[in-house]
Amino acid sequence: MTPRKSDYSTRRYSSGNSRAQEVYASLKDDIVWGRIAPGTMLSETRIAEAFSVSRTPVREALHKLAAAGLVQSIPNQGHLVHTVSASEALDAFRLREILEVEAAGQAAERITEEDIERLRELADTRKSDDFIALNHEFHTIIARASGNRILADYIDQLLVLMQQILAVDPHLADWTEEGAEAEHDIIEALAAGDAPLARKAMRRHIRNTKSVVLQQMQRT
Repeated sequence: MTPRKSDYSTRRYSSGNSRAQEVYASLKDDIVWGRIAPGTMLSETRIAEAFSVSRTPVREALHKLAAAGLVQSIPNQGHLVHTVSASEALDAFRLREILEVEAAGQAAERITEEDIERLRELADTRKSDDFIALNHEFHTIIARASGNRILADYIDQLLVLMQQILAVDPHLADWTEEGAEAEHDIIEALAAGDAPLARKAMRRHIRNTKSVVLQQMQRT
């Protein structure tokens, strides 16, 4: 999916305690999908004007974004949208291998037929222009199917980081035969309820993706 530029200047929100959450959700979405580019300096005043809110909910929203690692506060300047480095990407992949391999093993014992069918649909549309969103959904389904909410939440945080990386340059994770084959192996292992095989297939898939993404990042 080709990132579009953020156009939050036209958005307006109703009054109430939900303003900070609404501003946060909107800014987070724009950052994660690359509509607000890494390295962009965010101004409290400009955001407040764009969303027709006071600076208080904007400060709360920016504080949450900073806690999520999406921006960093620069004294006397504003908040800088974080740029993911190659070393951070490597650390994220290392954690993904630990957590998603475990999630796949647990999911093999609990996943539903409905989830399996959706995973097949997603794997078959891997070449789609919406690859980033479909890839996120693929891994989220498996994480949630593990039945371990805390594990799934940690995986989701890592997937958000992956979205930031891929949104800047979707070609970082171009389609490969090996990647497609690994996804189908994961699905078949889950469908068979084979936890060891599901773990093995997920590990292979993440290592393959890590290799492709890091090689591309080092070239840019």
